[in-house]
Amino acid sequence: MRNLRVFAIDNSITFQNTLVQELNTRLPAGSLVEHAAQPVEALNKMAVFKPNIIVLNFALGSLLVNQEKFLPLLAKKYSEVPIITYGILESGEKAAKILGASHYLKKPSVGQPMEPFLDNLMRTLLVSQTKDSAPTTAWSHGDIGGGAVVTKEIWRASKPVQPPPPPKPALSPIEPMINVPPNAAHIDLIAIGASTGGTEALSAIITRLEPPLPGIVIVQHIPPMFSRLFSERLNTESSLTVKEAVSGDIVLPNHVYIAPGAKHMTLSRMGTRYMLECKPGPPVHSVCPSVDVLFDSVADVAGNHAMGIILTGIGKDGAAGLLKMRNLGSPTIGQDAASSTVYGMPKAAFELGAVQQQLPLLSIPHAIYKIVR
Repeated sequence: MRNLRVFAIDNSITFQNTLVQELNTRLPAGSLVEHAAQPVEALNKMAVFKPNIIVLNFALGSLLVNQEKFLPLLAKKYSEVPIITYGILESGEKAAKILGASHYLKKPSVGQPMEPFLDNLMRTLLVSQTKDSAPTTAWSHGDIGGGAVVTKEIWRASKPVQPPPPPKPALSPIEPMINVPPNAAHIDLIAIGASTGGTEALSAIITRLEPPLPGIVIVQHIPPMFSRLFSERLNTESSLTVKEAVSGDIVLPNHVYIAPGAKHMTLSRMGTRYMLECKPGPPVHSVCPSVDVLFDSVADVAGNHAMGIILTGIGKDGAAGLLKMRNLGSPTIGQDAASSTVYGMPKAAFELGAVQQQLPLLSIPHAIYKIVR
């Protein structure tokens, strides 16, 4: 069974907290749980979290979002994702399935024990994720069939069994023409900036990179909370370690640090190593975090030992900072127009003379390897 990315939605904070705590306790190692209390909050979070299973209080399924009921909207938007609903109705299964749910469970009434409901939920989660594949050894003795209850102990027993990581999509067959001067400095840092379309572009790059590599620092224009969700998702998909940056982080090889929403990220020296500082500040180019703020500090601290990459996005944030990096001898790359969701930031940097070479998105991992190795 693959690692689960479960998104729980319940407007009762008490029940939601209980549900999330139990899911975190019972799910196999490597699984992630996120939650929301209302439909709009849930849709915003799920756009970044990318769940592979949704658990929903059925009472919220009929709330309107943009004149459409929430549950049918979810079923349409996440057509490949099982939606497990639960509610107080004894006979809610038919209505739930009409609206798009894959399962309906009876929620315990006030004063009733939670354990049977939670065991049933875990069994349903498992069945939803294994219906197209053979069960693992932990489930091979009739634990699923015959209406058997799946207990905490069985779920915990499955934790050491980790599925193999999904195969990475192939790199672009086009090897980019990268001119690396023979006297080029050793690259010990990679700095990347992105905005609109950047979460997809960054995912395409980071998931195609393998160690050994220098530390990578990233500014993606993204609100608070979503930067954490995005970091967690990338960490599950990548061979590198990905985290939301915090002040005091030492930049380590094979690690990726994403600036937290609403905080500028800058670089400083601590002995021979780089250290990050993340703090609120006035918007630059109307955004915080700003790519220019990061690139400017990278130029000051790392000089020509860093490389800079500017990806898809609206506006010109990052152009001036990337030019400063290039003027100090850093190799610089810009995403090309054809592969950009919005050819704004890369275009501004290219027209300013900050971009050494423009490349298609899927050629950028090749370029990173060639330059840093």
